[in-house]
Amino acid sequence: MKFVTIMIDDISFLEVAANGSSNDVLDFLHYCYTLTSEYGCAFVALNHRDIYLNEEKPDIILEMEHLADILVKAEPLATGLAKDVHGQLMVLHKQHGISPVKIHNFHFKVKENSIECFYPGTKI
Repeated sequence: MKFVTIMIDDISFLEVAANGSSNDVLDFLHYCYTLTSEYGCAFVALNHRDIYLNEEKPDIILEMEHLADILVKAEPLATGLAKDVHGQLMVLHKQHGISPVKIHNFHFKVKENSIECFYPGTKI
């Protein structure tokens, strides 16, 4: 059997397609999650947090964070702009029912066709 990955590039487009129904989107995301879990496959979904800035923390985001085994958050640097570092990544790896959660922090620099990730303080 081949390994299958279901990838959704932007969850907010699903809400547009579902006429703004977060419940329909959540149902679809649960279906994808259940399907991939049952067959040992991967489910990857991208969310742009800035789309939901007006809301406290929408149910769809909370649910996706709850279901995720790995959560990657890309943010600007807390200290502001820098020449050699464009932002920071927080990678949260959790195993359901097992604690503690592993958290890794990286800095990144955007290049022409890729990004370079490195630990804070290791790039000169």
